Amino acid sequence: MAGLKLEVSPRQAVRAVAAVGLLAMLGANLPGHLSYDSVAQLYEGHFHVRETWGPALYAWVLGFFDQFIPGTSLYVTVSGAILFGAIASLPDLRPRTRWLGAVVLAALLFTPQVLIYQGIVWKDVMFANCAVVSSVLIAHAAQRWEERRRRWVLLILALVLMAAGTQVRQNGIIAGGFAAIAVGWIGAQGRWRRGLIWGVGAFAALLVTGWAETKLSEPAKAPKDTATSTGIHIVQTYDVIGAATLDPDYRLDVLAAVDPAAAKAVRERGKLDWSGRRVDFLDRDTAIQGPVNALPDAAWSRQWIDLVTHHPALYLRVRLEDFRWVFFPPVIDWCLPVYVGVDAPAEKMAPLGLKHRFAQSDAQLNNYASWFLGTPVYEHLTWTLVCLVVGGLLLWRRERADIPMAALQLAGAAFAASFLIISIACDYRYLYFTDLAAMVGLVYAAIDPPTPWRFPPSRG
Repeated sequence: MAGLKLEVSPRQAVRAVAAVGLLAMLGANLPGHLSYDSVAQLYEGHFHVRETWGPALYAWVLGFFDQFIPGTSLYVTVSGAILFGAIASLPDLRPRTRWLGAVVLAALLFTPQVLIYQGIVWKDVMFANCAVVSSVLIAHAAQRWEERRRRWVLLILALVLMAAGTQVRQNGIIAGGFAAIAVGWIGAQGRWRRGLIWGVGAFAALLVTGWAETKLSEPAKAPKDTATSTGIHIVQTYDVIGAATLDPDYRLDVLAAVDPAAAKAVRERGKLDWSGRRVDFLDRDTAIQGPVNALPDAAWSRQWIDLVTHHPALYLRVRLEDFRWVFFPPVIDWCLPVYVGVDAPAEKMAPLGLKHRFAQSDAQLNNYASWFLGTPVYEHLTWTLVCLVVGGLLLWRRERADIPMAALQLAGAAFAASFLIISIACDYRYLYFTDLAAMVGLVYAAIDPPTPWRFPPSRG
């Protein structure tokens, strides 16, 4: 009797590894890990209310899945399945698949950013998944550009996902912008005016779709959404207090003209509480919060403008200190590198049927993640460099599917750079998109390596 001979191709191996990775992630994390932010947004989605300035769309998404299976297990499953499904489809973008793709994917599945983070119910994870999957869909559309019906189905799906991502992460519009550039490049077909129409049209559609998704997700009689204005005010306040802390000679003349006592208190308390690590240290000090709140937002805005326009070197010092903590934290343990379990105030969890959880399995996951702390695997700098290198190689080869995947890599690097301007805390999750974009780009490149010494540039 002849023995059975099982032949597995590299393409099948990539898909099998992706399937095993999804099952491993779900097995390790279900029903999901929820911090206070997660529970608060699930509460809003479940009861159709608005009590925080978190994104209304994310609350709606959590509430949508919660109505079928209470909690977040279904949401985590669907979110993970969409991402891993997109990864499994990567071999279809290339004419050939090398075993290196399966090996690289298998290695990346062991990283906490994939194994654990995909089970954390955070808007940062949703944004990263939406942006990555959208870029993969655009790449598939590029491969089938002449098939109009399939192209439009793929582009519309990509639009819906990318728009959702931009609504749950404010600077997520950066990923949308790069995706629109990729669509314009592909649609140009050698004619720059046509490419401009495709690109501008894609970006306009993104803005309109995102606005519509948020409007449709807001509960009835919801208060006015002040997330953007609140965020801007926090950044400006943080910058001004940081400037007064780093340079005692920096004058708070605009604030002092409005309320001298409050401006004096801000300076005196700020040097005790301000840190580039996170703005929360200021929020927790009631002695400074009184004076901060006593000064009108307009005064803080004018003082911030004075800082940026008349003291740009000092402003850059403040921003570099903030960026240092979020991009390359001196002590990563202080920057919430991972979160496992469930924890929030009882008044939020009880109505949802949730209980505090930090089981043995959560402790094991936390311990597992700690093995990677302090290594290049757990550093945004590593993955930003990967984005730049992979993006550069893909732009060298420039085949159709390479353009959206290169755009994803450049978006990952640009997204990280944007925190030079907006960073207010060093939580690792804020730059999670950069890590995930780099990882997916690395798998794509490994499937059929764009080595410049073997593949001349393609003009197609």
